[in-house]
Amino acid sequence: MFSPGEVIDDRYDVLGPLGHGGMAHVFRAHDRHLERTVALKVLRPHLTETDAERFRREIRALARFNHPGIVAIYDLGQGEHVYFAMELVEGGPITDLGPIDGDPETIHTLLGAAITVAEALGYVHRLGMVHRDLTPRNILLTADGHPKVMDFGLVQLTETSRELTRTGFTLGTPQYMAPEQATGESSGSAVDLYAFGAVLYRAMTGQAPFDADNDQAVLYQHVYGNAEDARSLNPAIPKALSDLVGSLLAKRPEDRPPSAPSVADALRAIRSAWLGEAPHLPAAGPGRRNAYPDGPVPSRPLTLRWQSRLDEGPQWPSGVCAAQGFVLVGQRSDALAVLRPADGGLHASFALRDEVSTPPLYHAGQVIVTTRDGAVQALAWPQGRPEWSVEGVDAVGIAALGDDLVVARRDGRLERWDTSASARWRFDAGAPLATAPCIHRGMAFVFDAEGWLHAVSIDKGARRFKVQVGHAVAAPVASGGVLLLPARDGELHAFDVARHEVLWTYDLEGEIWASPAVSGPFLYAASWGSRLHALSLRSGDDLWSVALPGAVTASPVVAAGAVYVATETGELLVFDARSGRPLGHHRVSHAAIQASPLPTGDAIIVAAIDGQIHAFG
Repeated sequence: MFSPGEVIDDRYDVLGPLGHGGMAHVFRAHDRHLERTVALKVLRPHLTETDAERFRREIRALARFNHPGIVAIYDLGQGEHVYFAMELVEGGPITDLGPIDGDPETIHTLLGAAITVAEALGYVHRLGMVHRDLTPRNILLTADGHPKVMDFGLVQLTETSRELTRTGFTLGTPQYMAPEQATGESSGSAVDLYAFGAVLYRAMTGQAPFDADNDQAVLYQHVYGNAEDARSLNPAIPKALSDLVGSLLAKRPEDRPPSAPSVADALRAIRSAWLGEAPHLPAAGPGRRNAYPDGPVPSRPLTLRWQSRLDEGPQWPSGVCAAQGFVLVGQRSDALAVLRPADGGLHASFALRDEVSTPPLYHAGQVIVTTRDGAVQALAWPQGRPEWSVEGVDAVGIAALGDDLVVARRDGRLERWDTSASARWRFDAGAPLATAPCIHRGMAFVFDAEGWLHAVSIDKGARRFKVQVGHAVAAPVASGGVLLLPARDGELHAFDVARHEVLWTYDLEGEIWASPAVSGPFLYAASWGSRLHALSLRSGDDLWSVALPGAVTASPVVAAGAVYVATETGELLVFDARSGRPLGHHRVSHAAIQASPLPTGDAIIVAAIDGQIHAFG
């Protein structure tokens, strides 16, 4: 319709096409008057009056809207070309924020975007309108990840009796269409809630709730079929969220939530509860990013809140976690210590058969511990009563996967256990496993002792691929389809999971015992080279680096805009995550700190191997 270089109404320089549909073309354009880039939606010539009316309806709807979750309209042209200029939204669809992997950052980002969309729908509904074509391509993300609802060509005024359906033809997108819309019945705001549920289902699992070879078959399933439980496709989805999406996909409108604002409220509650689980899990989640949603706000220097002394502390690769606010310390003195969060006092000590050999894990009302003698044991919380024990496992790491556990064993087996510790599947790597598993994009990633990285499907335990990286003792880390693979010799590799190719390699100039931390587009890595590096996740470019007073065995962690790193010289250092500016330097012990600092609430807990435990806030 238009080519780059053409000018519309002496104002808009066409830069190139963005897309097209049945009734309009969309172009990227430069607004000469306001010196900004916009999107131009231009009506195709020679359309039917029905299609032209849909275009005019979209213009009228957008002109009435003023909401941060809805794309903004800037200008209207009705001369030789009928068009409107609107906010340019260059990100992908909201489904790009999924699938859910259980890590705090993904949870915060996806559910935050979902809350914004639910609020935008509530705004539209309060104006007496229904969108009627809510799909992933109609919820796009800005460059900073903020969702914008768009494409209001099918908007309907709920107070009118006008129908936008006619015999044998239904307007909308089949994969996201409510049953009453699919059958041509009168449709109210509940159709948007159903479509929103279908979009969330796609974002959480990577699949639409219904799919088939043709549109009619898809519509039939919406009317008569039942979507598979989202958790069966992705066990990382919490039950509360799966239940909410299931209610949005209810066949009868009256069985869905009463309003979009009520959905937003439910999403907020789910997000809050879910983010509160981060301190319970090793490395804050199955992707092992070491990024936490809470921690001290770094607006002023940290002060010591309390200190406690145990007979022994955690020795690498053991660590510290939280259980409903209490601090759990996996000791090398054959015990699990439970400390009170307020003053660090010893609340309980659970005797074990041997030294704790991996970070304890609070999971599904139990504390999972592994010991040097090869046993994995579940203790009831808070009594500490043994629930079950599996001997001879010799686990090198455990990750939570929904209600299940993924266990990496030194004998070369990777297993997925149910709540009774029975194996759902077993994968044999053919060589002893060397690191804890990392879970991302439907796969578990683990190193073996010969330097191979194995990618295993979490549903069946089948091999997806393997790649040789080099001997590793630190676990892989995953974020946004990128795996960070730390080789013990000091090289950190970024690996694209989809393309099976190395994106970049960075030499940390010292043996790597600590996995990096990842927050947003940045990563933070340290080694025995006594230096902390901040790098770009996508390019590996240096952002900043600082010298440390000693070598690092424990992974750095990120919380509330600060990076915390503990050293073999017994010190905790704090830096601004963006600039690297020093924010604090604290002596915890003269013994090594080999467990990662633990942000919980507004405090940071640090445990040295000699049993010195400090809380700063």
